[in-house]
Amino acid sequence: MKKLIKKILKEEVVGVSDIQDELLLMPLDVRQKLRDDLTDVVELNSEEEYSSIEEQISYKGIPEIKAKTTVGKLLKWVKRYITDKATNFLINASMDEIKGTIDILDVMDPTSTTGIFKPKAMYLGGGIDFAKDAVSWRSKVEDFYGSNHVVEGERLLELITNGTLSYEGLSTPALLNPMRAETVRKEDFEFQDLFKKWKSDNLSPEEFQIFQERIREQIVHQDLYMLQVCDTNLINFDGSAGAGTFGEAQISALKNQQVFLWLTNGMKLSNVSPWLLPSVTKVLIEDELWPFLGNFK
Repeated sequence: MKKLIKKILKEEVVGVSDIQDELLLMPLDVRQKLRDDLTDVVELNSEEEYSSIEEQISYKGIPEIKAKTTVGKLLKWVKRYITDKATNFLINASMDEIKGTIDILDVMDPTSTTGIFKPKAMYLGGGIDFAKDAVSWRSKVEDFYGSNHVVEGERLLELITNGTLSYEGLSTPALLNPMRAETVRKEDFEFQDLFKKWKSDNLSPEEFQIFQERIREQIVHQDLYMLQVCDTNLINFDGSAGAGTFGEAQISALKNQQVFLWLTNGMKLSNVSPWLLPSVTKVLIEDELWPFLGNFK
């Protein structure tokens, strides 16, 4: 069967990881219908469902699927939203591959909280040093939940100096905003000067050593304290993420924390390192974030 499909399309059969961008770019209601229809296929799993696929293909450059089986009916409508290559994968998918596609589609559904718990403390991760605006989106998340969720003031100071967080009077999910902790960025003028020199590659060896120490003590250590107490890492993946964001993501993975990956600024899953993808609990694009976060109010 696979050889026949390859011969017809003159292209290699792909895996689900190769079509994940296409799946994510489909309208949400289409993603949901595809997931539900594939679930029906799994539930109707029988040899008869797949034995007649070859007979159902007539082609004029693009395979046309005659609607005789569940799979045929599925592909008849879904091919309007995906390429021939993706359609070919679904035609030829094994039961395990179909189940894998269902899992990915569920991870891409902001209305589904399957396998997800309400965060007790959520870290607001994402690019800072190379971001055009590292503050606004974090402030918007804080506003979305309200000030009673924000870790700030003396409570934040205790956390970033001693690593302890008091939840007394704090609503969950508690929001851990690194921009609130990294006050050195706006209050320490010497650091600001060193930062500008670093950006322009003008640090002397002596200045570089001072800069390293400031970064370690007043940024890295503070962020790590916040990551220690959180159970969820919300990452705004907008193309500005640096080593810090990816390092934090790996820490979250090692600690079995939830990782909510929010793709903005035109980013796709194919832009994300394969190292990170297995740890991702939920994938969201643009405005899909807000109804998803609403599940935890």
